[in-house]
Formats: sequence, C-alpha cells, structure tokens
Amino acid sequence: MRASPGDTIAAISTAIGPGAIAIVRLSGGRAIETADEVFRGRRRLCDCAGHTVHHGPIVDRDGSEIDEVLATVMRSPNSFTTEDMIEFGCHGGGLAARRVLEACLVAGARLARRGEFTERAFLAGRLDLVQAEAVADIVAARTRKGLESALGQLEGRLSGRLSDLRERLIDLKAEVEALVDFDDLSGGDGGTRAVREAAAAARAETARLLAHCDLGVAVREGIAVAIVGKPNVGKSSLMNALLMRERSIVTPVPGTTRDAIEETIDLRGVPVRLIDTAGWHDAGDEAEEAGVERAKSAARGASFVLFVLDASTGVDERDRTIARALDPARVVAIENKIDLPPASDGVCLSELPSRAWLATARVSALTGDGLDTLRSTLVTVLLGGEPAEPVLLGNVRHIDALRCVDAALGRAAELVERSEAPEIIGVELNEAMLALGEITGETTPDDVLQRIFDRFCVGK
Repeated sequence: MRASPGDTIAAISTAIGPGAIAIVRLSGGRAIETADEVFRGRRRLCDCAGHTVHHGPIVDRDGSEIDEVLATVMRSPNSFTTEDMIEFGCHGGGLAARRVLEACLVAGARLARRGEFTERAFLAGRLDLVQAEAVADIVAARTRKGLESALGQLEGRLSGRLSDLRERLIDLKAEVEALVDFDDLSGGDGGTRAVREAAAAARAETARLLAHCDLGVAVREGIAVAIVGKPNVGKSSLMNALLMRERSIVTPVPGTTRDAIEETIDLRGVPVRLIDTAGWHDAGDEAEEAGVERAKSAARGASFVLFVLDASTGVDERDRTIARALDPARVVAIENKIDLPPASDGVCLSELPSRAWLATARVSALTGDGLDTLRSTLVTVLLGGEPAEPVLLGNVRHIDALRCVDAALGRAAELVERSEAPEIIGVELNEAMLALGEITGETTPDDVLQRIFDRFCVGK
C-alpha cells in the first residue's frame, strides 16, 4: 500500500470546465492552518467550529485577491477522511479553482494522488474497500440503477452481506477446530453433522451473491450490442427508434453508414451500448471495405447482436451469408419494415438457414410498431428479466474473490465427506477467509490496493 503520511494534501474535486462552482479540497493534520494562509474571512478558520461555512476571499502570497469563496470547515474525526478538512467553493470555469489550488500548494500543501482522499478514509477505517470502490462507481454511474447499486454499496449493503458470510465462516472454523482432538470425522458424529450444515449454509450464501453477478456486471459496465445486416435494411433507423432521437444518418441510398456509431440507452436501469454498423456487402472502395470490416469486428466483440432483415424484400444470399457468420446464441433476429407490403407470402426469417436464435422480433422502425415488444424482448434476453435484486455483485474483482471463497468451501466440504483430518479442512477454510478478506480490504495485497485507488480521479 502506498504510504499515506500525515502531510496535508490538496486537489480540485470537481470537473474542469464551465460551471457555476468548483471545489478545492484540503485534508491532513495542517489542513485548517494551511487554509488560513490563503483565506481572508472575518474569522480565522482555526477559530471556527466544524461543519460551518465562512465567506471570504482567497489571496496569493503577494496579497492579491484570487477569488471569492465559501470555506467549509470539517474537523477530525467527523470528515470524509477522518482528518481535518477544508473545502473551498470557488467560481467555476477552471482558472479560479486552479489558482486557488496553486495558492494552497504554495502555502504548504502537496498535490493529492489519484484517489488519495478515499484512500485515507479507507486506511482510517471509515470505509472498507467495498465502500471505497463504490465512491468511484457513483462517479462512473450511467443509469439510475447503476447509481442506486453504487449508493447501496457505499451505504454498506454488500459489506453487510459479506460480514454475515464472514460470521458463517468463523462459525464453521470453530466447528472444525472443535474436532481437532478426534482422530477422524467418521461415524455420523454430531460434530461432523454440524460442520456439514455450516459449510452448506456458507456455500448457499455465496451462491445467492453470485446468482446475479452477470446482471451486476451489466449494470456497472454496460452491455455492448451490435446492429448488423446488409445495406438498407434499416439498421440506422432501428438505432434511432430505440434511442428515440435522430443519431444515425438515414437515407434511401444503400451504404450510408460507413463507420461504427455508438450510443448508450438506458434499458431498465442497465446501460446498453448500441453500435450501428455498416452494411455487410462487397465493398466498392477502401473506405467501404474498412467500414464492413469494422462491422464484422463489432459483431465479434459485442455481447449480443441485433441481426436486421428487410421483411418487405425477403431474404437473399447476402442475408444467408451474414446468418452463417453469426453465433446464434448471441443473436436477436429482427424483421424490420413490417409496415410495407411483403415481397412474398412467407416470413423472411423462415427463409434463413435454421438457426437457434436467442429471440426474434418483427418491427417497423419508421412507425414504431413492435418496438415496445422488442424492448421487452431485449430485457428478457440481455438482462434475464427485470433487474430487481437489491444487492448486485458487479465488480469483477469481487466476483473472482467470491468464487475463490466458494471453491475453497467446496474443497472443504469434500474433505469432510472423505473424513479427512480437521487440520486439513482448516487449511481450506483459511483460504476462504483470505479470499473474502481480499474483497473488503483486510487481506488485499498492496499492489492490488494501489491499482484500485489509481483508477480514481484526483480529488476523490
């Protein structure tokens, strides 16, 4: 773990750019004294109580006024970092905040590292690592569901579940240690039964947490969905219809889209990244060829594919070629332009090679007919239904560690069934405890901690 000495750190905590206000933060043993070096209010901040706000100018070393600010005083231990903290509310726009920060650095503070404010809160025990990571997730949230999930994690919902699991593991270790004086675990002993039951209860809890991890990852990171098909089947029109605004250019000329265009929609609280791609066809020039290659790459890299066909013209060999190139287990096949008279009596999907598509749909991107049904289909296919689980495990690091917990518990259960020595079972339980501690920060290696906080922005 990076050293976090008691020196005073400072950083701009708001995004640089036009805005009404910007925040400059200071934290550390001399945060208030450092702030007094640059703040000229009616009272010295050292004489002010915690959780009070004071108005005045910030001046540079020469006494020239830099900006007019509101200074918020937060005294240890009742602050985010548990240290003395000051927040200067400056005028927005970037320049004023940068000059206030420079004045604080000249006065003795040093520039904070990425995530150092949250790191100090973690090291002081105010947050566990799960809660600390939630701070970054709140900043990065792209949908209401993502924000709610991150806020729940910051409030300790996931930490509470992990704490309950830890208690189960402690109880299980106690049951095993109680058997150390016995030569084996055979014979249907009551102690053996208690170990089996405790192990089963712990594994059941890990299973409950892992059951919705795919949805949790989707809420946190989003789902990439590529829209593919031959030229002029209405891919761009479908994307615009799902976005409910004009994003992709739509013309009657085939091949209008030459590059991949990406936009994100909120699908029941999950960010879905739609990728509108060029139509798959024999390219006539280098630019078209590059567009087609990007379309194929997008289809390969996406989690799911919307394969669009033209219901008014039926299927041709180009559609069949595309169908053969796609993995049907990731494809929703969509007949578009159902508002137009069909070219034949048959349904165009029936003319394709038999494929086990995830789902099918019939829509008109122009009139909106069938779009509500398509959205419901996408919720079922992409999300597995409505995302209603109150605690969603979406951090891949957490998921990997919890799977290690489950694997260690599984090995321990097998050892119990084989009547192995309690000491050997205890080794597996220690592995489970270590893996669980990596999630909350109790046993997380220093290099992992550094990578976690390095992903934060400066000022958080």
